[in-house]
Amino acid sequence: MSQPEVVASPGGRLDRTRVSVAAGPLMAPVIARLIGIHAARADLPVDRLGDALLIADALSARAPAVAEGGRVELSFLSEAGRLEIRIGPLRPGGGQRLLDGTHLPGTGPVVERLADEVRVRAGAAGGEVLVLRLGTT
Repeated sequence: MSQPEVVASPGGRLDRTRVSVAAGPLMAPVIARLIGIHAARADLPVDRLGDALLIADALSARAPAVAEGGRVELSFLSEAGRLEIRIGPLRPGGGQRLLDGTHLPGTGPVVERLADEVRVRAGAAGGEVLVLRLGTT
């Protein structure tokens, strides 16, 4: 795992962290814990911290199935009240498959309802990256 990079930003402290996680039985719990830790470090309010933990559980359970090359890289950008999470590389179509797998009957798309912004973008070598943003809004 890599160490966080802390830089000054107009709003205060800005943390950047990148972690690579190998596929295997511990991938899901490691991803869930990392998202939870970084949500707490972003000083999100308790309700938004809860949202981040729900998102973490929903995505981490499905990430091993769509990991490209047996690894997933998580990239976090956080500052007080804001967290951006990038998950990738994912297999082609993997970003949407991750999101589709979080739909609940009667509730719908869990991740899209809880995150402030959700998008899937093209990654390197034809793969994809899932980008999520949570904030105090």
